[in-house]
Amino acid sequence: MHREVLIACWPYAVALVASVAVLRGLLALSGARLQWKRLAGLHRDQAGAVQSLSFVLTLPLFMMVLLFIVQLSQLTICRVVMEYAAFAAARSAIVWIPANLGPGDEQENRISRLNYLGDVIGEDNNTYSEYEVEPDGPKFRKIHFAAAMACMPICPSRSVGQSRDHPGNSAAETLIAAYHAYAPAAARNARVPTRIRNKLAYALNNTQLRIVIRHKDEEPELIEHGLGPYPEEFTVNEIGWQDQIVVTVTHDFALLPGPGRLLARPASSSYSSGASAVDSVSQRISRSGSAFVYPVTATVRLGNEGDKPVLPYFQRIYFGDAPQDSGYW
Repeated sequence: MHREVLIACWPYAVALVASVAVLRGLLALSGARLQWKRLAGLHRDQAGAVQSLSFVLTLPLFMMVLLFIVQLSQLTICRVVMEYAAFAAARSAIVWIPANLGPGDEQENRISRLNYLGDVIGEDNNTYSEYEVEPDGPKFRKIHFAAAMACMPICPSRSVGQSRDHPGNSAAETLIAAYHAYAPAAARNARVPTRIRNKLAYALNNTQLRIVIRHKDEEPELIEHGLGPYPEEFTVNEIGWQDQIVVTVTHDFALLPGPGRLLARPASSSYSSGASAVDSVSQRISRSGSAFVYPVTATVRLGNEGDKPVLPYFQRIYFGDAPQDSGYW
């Protein structure tokens, strides 16, 4: 996980170093000098002052670069949190999928509905069938909640017009009680419960989850197959023991109000040479309530921790009247 975090964050680190260098150059160009004695006596100065033209011209650009550095720092933190959120969701998936939710509900290693996506070749040169989990089952909702909880630290605590109709919002009171238990001094702050509710509502509404199962082809397919002599051993949508579970988490990260509004405006559609160009940054920025958001994605793959292995099975293929057997019971 640490290696993936470093790989994901190195472009932001390079951009931060370049931005600080630009900021230092603007300071030198403006002629500004930090003098602590004059700064300490500024509130008593009644004489007024005349600003240099270079400082006045570079101040807007200086503020823009400064806000860009702050926003880039927030995006770097977001990348780190997203890698953890994807791992938390994948860890939740390999625990919840083998669980038995009770009679009439999703049993161990089973999912309500799967969509077949096709076959892929894995890094181990084995062929896998890929199935996508439909986002309508109880296990999927529990895994989504784990991803949303991990994204809460990067969610805005202010109200940005998010709906609280999601079932997961019922956990807000539990989170508030847990926060007060760990930080008793925060109980005196009346704004803490509202901030936690805002963060949870934003995380649930702006965190998307995609779960793909990679199932080995030499095992029974995740469809109705009627394998004997005990057909109940392999049921439809039963995920194999130690199948690969690929979890992708996408979070609409709320940008700061100033930089978000600026970045959402499309840049010029052409270069000075006349060649057409596309502003890919502004195209990815959208609105969620009153916030400008930028999607950030992370993916983690883990093996299923089911207790029940998929046993080798027997397959009989007929060529004319002569059966050709392959596999084992």
